[in-house]
Amino acid sequence: MNTSVPITPTPRERELMMLIARGMQNKNIAYELKISENTVRAHIGNIMRKYRLQNRTQIAIIFALHAASPSLRSDLVSASGPTLNSAPVSIQHRSVNSAAK
Repeated sequence: MNTSVPITPTPRERELMMLIARGMQNKNIAYELKISENTVRAHIGNIMRKYRLQNRTQIAIIFALHAASPSLRSDLVSASGPTLNSAPVSIQHRSVNSAAK
């Protein structure tokens, strides 16, 4: 029997995922959320275990997929993968200079 149970992030997990997706470091996330870096690391570890992820980039991808429109999400995510159930969250995009010196 294969039942797919949606995985829903807590509000704090969504907040952390958003900050990771913005490229923030743990110390900056800690400052922003007024928590310790150890607490940030604990939250990140919990997110990685919950979604079976291995790194911060994957956290950012999961967050971006969650924030995407439902039609785009259905095109990108397989039916067997974890799903996130909550209202879409907007992501602030920042430009990256591709010319490295």
